[in-house]
Amino acid sequence: MKNSIAELVSKIEGEYDVRSIQTSRFNRTFEIYPWIKAKLFHKLVLGKESLAHKSTKSLLLQFKSLFYGTWNLFIRKYEIWAFTNSVERIAMNDRYSDKLFDKISSYTKGNVLLIEFQYFKKFPFRKVLSKYVTSKALFLLSEEIYGRIFLRKFEVKNHKMVAEIERELKCQVNLNSILRKNLAQYRMMKFWLKILPNPKYVFMSVSYNHYGYIRAFKEAGIPLIEFQHGVISENHQAYNYKAVLSPCQFPDYVAVFGKNESDFLTRKSKMPIQGVSIIGRSIIDHYLQEGIENGVNKTICVALQEGPIGDKAITFLLDFNKKSEIKYTFMLVPRRTSEMTYRTSFDFPENFVFSKNNIYETLSRCDLSITAYSTVASEALSLGKTSILINIDNKAKEVFEASLGENPFVYFIEIPTDLIALLKKERPRKVEVASSNNLNIKTDYQNNCMALINLLPNIKPQL
Repeated sequence: MKNSIAELVSKIEGEYDVRSIQTSRFNRTFEIYPWIKAKLFHKLVLGKESLAHKSTKSLLLQFKSLFYGTWNLFIRKYEIWAFTNSVERIAMNDRYSDKLFDKISSYTKGNVLLIEFQYFKKFPFRKVLSKYVTSKALFLLSEEIYGRIFLRKFEVKNHKMVAEIERELKCQVNLNSILRKNLAQYRMMKFWLKILPNPKYVFMSVSYNHYGYIRAFKEAGIPLIEFQHGVISENHQAYNYKAVLSPCQFPDYVAVFGKNESDFLTRKSKMPIQGVSIIGRSIIDHYLQEGIENGVNKTICVALQEGPIGDKAITFLLDFNKKSEIKYTFMLVPRRTSEMTYRTSFDFPENFVFSKNNIYETLSRCDLSITAYSTVASEALSLGKTSILINIDNKAKEVFEASLGENPFVYFIEIPTDLIALLKKERPRKVEVASSNNLNIKTDYQNNCMALINLLPNIKPQL
């Protein structure tokens, strides 16, 4: 990929009238470019289309989780529905906490229902910290059935433009699958909102996977706030918009980690939102206090990532390990892929250890952090740890150079010998490193969240 994501977005949305790519259904007109954009760029970066083909195994997993807290959907009216992913759960004090929504739930007297997508991970119901939680399976399975029966043929206005954009990107996606998913989301959420007690607000991570839901909620008069879950920058296609699109399928507000993300969304992107609230991260505040002081580079935390770049990062570290006279301990923290899968693909020496703790606890107990382009690169700084990024295919610089490039405790490395020289440097104190990242992750999460909660009555859905 010669051009950066930002350059490609600017080119496509500058040259094509993407707003005119539409489909009509249910007496509504839908702008479908955002749906296609999310999948096209995902495939461009990772080489495969995200969840485009639903296997028998994936559907079976949803059936198995169908009754996971499903009664919670029906037994009470909630102030807030929060759509999340089980990947967001981490082990804390023998319970599994959702790091996006459990803390803010406690500030709203627990009147929040977490609707959890359980695909990559599933945790015992009695072991989760969330007071009210249900699987997303009821929604997903109803959408799958409806889509297969009633959504078979589609007419797309300016279909030729889609083909032109695909040729521009040298990448193709399954348009029918994308249309079926989002239209089924819309239709079935409209149905469920007639059946279930409606919330006053909806919180959501990964809004770009839920365009159909968002429009259904907004038409029902329910405001939607997205909570940042990962990187937000000009090189994340879901947040970088140069074309002006209808706000009816975008969040009303976005709650972000720090000022840099806020400035980007309000000054550089044309994503059609009403505003941004800076809240920081509760998990960071917690583990900064518990973390050890930085030592002499004996233990290194490695946040692993899926896809080809993640595999190249492992190969990079294994190559470094052969060249280095000093054998550092690498604490590997997988995201979704299992330890067994990694061990099948790579031959790890004894000093490569898979951590049994969550990423934040592991970071807090190591001397520094290494990753390819995970959000952990920024989180590590706020935990007081020097952050090293392996710049494979220039991805690390694409994602983080704008926000972290000037930080004196961030290093982009290209070859293993860069890391050999870097690890000989003396490590700074953690308080010095943590204070350097205030623009990316704001402190005082509780007060920041309370300010957002107080703002909620003034947020009206924008159609």
